[in-house]
Order: sequence, then structure tokens, then C-alpha cells
Amino acid sequence: MEVKLLRVTEEGRDLVAEAARISGVLSTQGANEIVELITYNDYSSALEHIYFTFDIAKISVALSRELLEHRIANHTARSTRYMEEKGFDYYHPRELERTGKEEAAKIYRDAMKSANESYTKLRELGIAREEARYVLPMALHTHYVVTMNVRSLINFFMLRLCVRASPEMRALAMRMYKICMGEYPSIFSKIWCRGYTLGVCPENEVRPKECPFKKVLPTKREIKDEFEDQARKIIEKELGKSI
Repeated sequence: MEVKLLRVTEEGRDLVAEAARISGVLSTQGANEIVELITYNDYSSALEHIYFTFDIAKISVALSRELLEHRIANHTARSTRYMEEKGFDYYHPRELERTGKEEAAKIYRDAMKSANESYTKLRELGIAREEARYVLPMALHTHYVVTMNVRSLINFFMLRLCVRASPEMRALAMRMYKICMGEYPSIFSKIWCRGYTLGVCPENEVRPKECPFKKVLPTKREIKDEFEDQARKIIEKELGKSI
């Protein structure tokens, strides 16, 4: 996997601060103070003025499909309709690299080899790329360019830095996060997975033992159970008010 930063909004901190002042943030506050305030308190619409564009190579088609779930972004991917895929490279799941998985690893490699050979033979028989591509595997490496604003990136990191994210996706999120931290640490130092960012983990009982915050962050269920009955009565009271 290769991740490069193609473009980033310059002087974005000052741009965000100016936008926030227009919306009512005190004009006496400095840019750093404003950015930290709106990031920490999730007043994040002003953060949409900062954009990052990433060049992402050697990721699987499966991962590119997951990226499309982050719809508030601009996506451009390598086309299997117009690009030749003979001799393609592909993603190697970490699970297959573990000791004792040799048979599984061989099955996987053989499947990739078969797909490659089938695609090549179809092309040699004159089958168009747009038809031959249907034998290509989800593990096929693709090339991707994505542009996201900071608000969308925060949502992306909160979801994809979680230890429950798929390994390839989490690896991508880690690389993108390091780039973002290098550009705007005043924003991204406050961000990690949802548990860290919110101070409470919404993964609840499915949070795995590998979670580094498991012993220090409560779950959403634990917190909500403490006040849910009382809070429900408040909601019912609010609903009963005449409007």
C-alpha cells in the first residue's frame, strides 16, 4: 500500500477560524484556540473548508468499495474497463501469513493465479476488457484518488481507526492519519477512533480484547444504562408539551 498527499488547503487554520468568527465565535480568540474549540466540541461545519487529496496505490478493489461508503468525498479509481490487468498484483490478507495457514495460503494463491490466467486467455481470445474483467478478484490491486474535507476525514478516522475495522482499511486509515497529523496537528491530535474521540465506546459488548482503550474507556451501554430511565421520562415530558 502506498499513500501520498497530492493537495491540501493551505493556511486552512486561518480560513476555518475566519469562517467560525462569521458564525459567532468570539473575534478575540486566536486561530489555534478557535480550531481546537470547534474540533473538541464538534462544531465542525467550519472544518469543511479544508480539503485533502490523497493518491492511494496498491489497495484491493474490495477496499475501494468500502471507501465508497464515505460518500461526502470525491472518488476516482483505476478503470478495469479501460486498463489492462494481465499479470495483476493483489492484496495478501495478513491472516494467511500466520504459522499453520500454509494450506489456506496456497488455496488463495492458486485462486489468484487461476483468475489471472483466465483473464489473460479471455483477452487473447479477443474478449473486450469490459467483459473479461468479470473474472478479476476483489483482491485485485487498484489505484485511487480521493478528496475529502476535514469533517469527513474525522468521521472516516473515527470509524476506520477502530481495531474492529478490516485490517487493510485500518492500515490505510493509519497512513492517511499520519499525513493529516503532519499538516494540521491542532485538529487531528484530538481525533482517533470513536471511543477516544467521544470519550465513550459505542462498540459495547463487541469491543475486542485487542482494543487498547478497553480498560480506560466506558462503553456507551454502560453510560446510558445509568440514566436511561430518567432521561426517557424527560423525553416523554418534552413530547407531551404543547407546540
